[in-house]
Amino acid sequence: AGEGEAGEGEGGERPVVLVEPYERRAAGPYPQDALRVNPVRFTPMQVEALRAAMSAGLSLVVGPPGTGKTDTAVQAVSNLLHAYPRQRTLVITHSNQALNDVFEKLLLRDVDERHLLRLGHGEELLATERDFSRRGRVNYMLGRRLELLARVEALAKSLDVPADVGYTCETAGYFFKATVAPRWEAFEAEARRAGDEEGAVERHFPFSDFFADTPSPLFAPAASGAAHLDAARGAWRHVVALFEELEECRAFELLRSSYDRGNYLLTKHAKVVAMTCTHAAIKRKDLVSLAFQYDNLVMEEAAQIMEVEAFIPMVLQNPDTATGKSRLKRVLLIGDHHQLPPVVKNLAFQKYSRLDQSLFARLVRLGVPATQLDFQGRARPAIANLYRWRYTSLGDLPGVLAPDGPHALAVPGFRHDFQLVHVADPQGVGESTPLPHYVQVDASEDTLPRHSHLETLPSAPSHTLLRAASSSGSGHCS
Repeated sequence: AGEGEAGEGEGGERPVVLVEPYERRAAGPYPQDALRVNPVRFTPMQVEALRAAMSAGLSLVVGPPGTGKTDTAVQAVSNLLHAYPRQRTLVITHSNQALNDVFEKLLLRDVDERHLLRLGHGEELLATERDFSRRGRVNYMLGRRLELLARVEALAKSLDVPADVGYTCETAGYFFKATVAPRWEAFEAEARRAGDEEGAVERHFPFSDFFADTPSPLFAPAASGAAHLDAARGAWRHVVALFEELEECRAFELLRSSYDRGNYLLTKHAKVVAMTCTHAAIKRKDLVSLAFQYDNLVMEEAAQIMEVEAFIPMVLQNPDTATGKSRLKRVLLIGDHHQLPPVVKNLAFQKYSRLDQSLFARLVRLGVPATQLDFQGRARPAIANLYRWRYTSLGDLPGVLAPDGPHALAVPGFRHDFQLVHVADPQGVGESTPLPHYVQVDASEDTLPRHSHLETLPSAPSHTLLRAASSSGSGHCS
């Protein structure tokens, strides 16, 4: 609001508030500078879950099958990283497969990979050639340091600076403070004096030679002076980001051993650290001894994690020595207590100690407020009806209901969307073991031809088919 517009006006008029639309700042001139926009359009309940995840304290999200639990968890991690860049987030899952799913989707968001670290086994199954283990991240930072120093040398050459400013991260920092920043300040002063003068921005911009290799011209010929100034500021943000990343590489330059570099990466540098609950339990003593700290905890597959396994990730750090309180500020649990419970093989522990009840299920049953995702986009409506009754409200996304979408197509050779086939027990015996380690089940013999038929269809490649068995014997028979 302008001067005199806020507060009560004459005659008791209500105050006037001027609202201006947000204008996105220009990104840098290179493709890697562009903002990576989330391709997922969230439902209102997913937005509510993300809003709750940003609040301090405990947040529960119940996600029926196909409602986007992993997408919600990934977006929550991204939001926390951008909203609180100085805070660190710990991501916990029950299985390595779920952890890899989270990581693969994080790489598609606007999250720089230098902030990511994955601990434990299963990292080799990631659908990427990049190594996110401690050793892999240290090697990445060292290689990235050399790339950035080469860019600093190119910048110095474009500014006719003869000194060897790209020797170390420290010399690059001095170069930025003594040469680069003053030239930008001088350019801003010239741009203010020139006003809307045609060609003034392009004429006074000090880094034109450095950005000569951009895919498209930095200053479009037909653009206005304001557009040229916006492009110049985007280029300056690219330069600032270059030196900020170099400052992060400085510790890896000073530390000499791989052990110290790996510990620094884990305890200080990485903003998002991911591991399974099993790895957290195994390495808790080591993490606490290294003074590992984090501010936010996001737990995917929370309904499959036993209570004791759910508490361990919350105590992977010592309390603050000054206040005696934990640094942990937010805990987000995402899961579905109607699906798979924790696996407890000991019958006594499972039935009498109730270890098969997860902390997530206990909190939901005790009435702790939870956000339920209410639109699924995985199964046909007829198939979703098989489990829809278990939830308060579960609708279908428009893509599932589209008459020309993939969910509307019939499967060749099958009359119904789903079929339940009753197979009589062979000779009234049921499962039998004619030979050691071999289980004979007629149901498996009935299922195998159907699965083979689906594999021959061009619309159903083998990686999209799943054959599940209730026992290892049934699976071996198939």
